[in-house]
Amino acid sequence: MELTQLRYFAAVAELQHVTRAAERMHVAQPAITKSIQRLEAELGVPLIASRGRNIILTEYGCALYGMLQEPLERLNQIPDQMQLLAHRSACTLHINVLAASNAVTEAVIAYKHDHAEILFSIMQNELAQICDLSIDTLTDQQERSERSANSVSFKERIMLAVPSHSIYSSLNAIDLRELRDEGFICLAGNRKFRKICDQFCLAAGFHPKIIFESDSPATVRNLIGAGSGIGFWPEHTWGEFGEDVKLIPISNPQCSRELRISLHPQDSARLTLVHPFYHYLIHYFKALFEA
Repeated sequence: MELTQLRYFAAVAELQHVTRAAERMHVAQPAITKSIQRLEAELGVPLIASRGRNIILTEYGCALYGMLQEPLERLNQIPDQMQLLAHRSACTLHINVLAASNAVTEAVIAYKHDHAEILFSIMQNELAQICDLSIDTLTDQQERSERSANSVSFKERIMLAVPSHSIYSSLNAIDLRELRDEGFICLAGNRKFRKICDQFCLAAGFHPKIIFESDSPATVRNLIGAGSGIGFWPEHTWGEFGEDVKLIPISNPQCSRELRISLHPQDSARLTLVHPFYHYLIHYFKALFEA
């Protein structure tokens, strides 16, 4: 069976008239007649019968018409649905957030306040190949050498977060080597930020003693504030840390990370959508780092 055959039959079944069905489908009447005859031959049953100058549906024709109504209606909706999908895709920014997710989320919320028509699809996938923008942490010299006109980097200090009543809370700076026996609360080991902080500890000559790890920076902050341990905290991009937590600069080793906001132009037609948010995000980060 071909879709065209089924459409022709459904038109005849609805109108109970071959000529009017041919006019609706913009074909000659013989084309309708031959199509239905082929359909009847393929199904092995009669679908219509003549009654004077009109036609009526047979028992089999009524059954087939009932079966076709919903599927054909859904097929008729496909062009509109594809147009709606195309419009939605044209208004959707795809962002891969592999670092500074709290800051990026706040930037997205602020941007949507004045651009309600823009939609955002936010992922956290190191293997993702297609996105409009990405925010990541540079981890080695090779990545740092891959700079382009389509990326901007921000250097962010990594601080030590301690409970406000901790013995360290009054210090102006601290040497990481003094903390080899302390219990650390940190992000889960598969996070890039965690790997960077582990490297800081190794540079100070020890492996961190992990007493709790979580996927949530908010959980890390709350546990540190509750006096359960200490941890690393980016100076700007993880948001407020509360009165129960104090951030202490680390004097040795130098602890920082480099964040990169990158533009990934997949289609020149999308640049009018992507560019404004790309520049907005850069200015948002500049203001955040200068605050």
